[in-house]
Amino acid sequence: MVRDTPLFELTLRKYEPPTGDLDKDLRTFLLSLGMVRPGDQKSPLEVIFKAILTSKKPIAVDDLAKMAGVTESAVRYHLERLKALRLVDGRKEYYLAETDLSVAFKVFRRYVLEELLDRIDLYVSELQSLIR
Repeated sequence: MVRDTPLFELTLRKYEPPTGDLDKDLRTFLLSLGMVRPGDQKSPLEVIFKAILTSKKPIAVDDLAKMAGVTESAVRYHLERLKALRLVDGRKEYYLAETDLSVAFKVFRRYVLEELLDRIDLYVSELQSLIR
């Protein structure tokens, strides 16, 4: 029996092309992936991901909490969401999951997006066979 609880949930949005402004483009990137909601003010996730993205070395959870002005548990929540997309990695200290963001995004496309689409394709095939 199929449960109503998803194994993974993903929201994708299409926006205008990048502007060349780091903060605006980072926000739009996170909006595009459904990580932040349209209309919300600056999210701690934006601060956390920007810090990881621009850092030359791994960053500890407590340092990220200070930067974002939130609790360590809130930082861990956001980090788990970024880890689920395979964009960041780490346990006590966090870093970009791959050598750069473009590689990390390619991993996301292959192992998150493609797996999700492959599962939907299985449902399409099954439904097609059931209605014949």
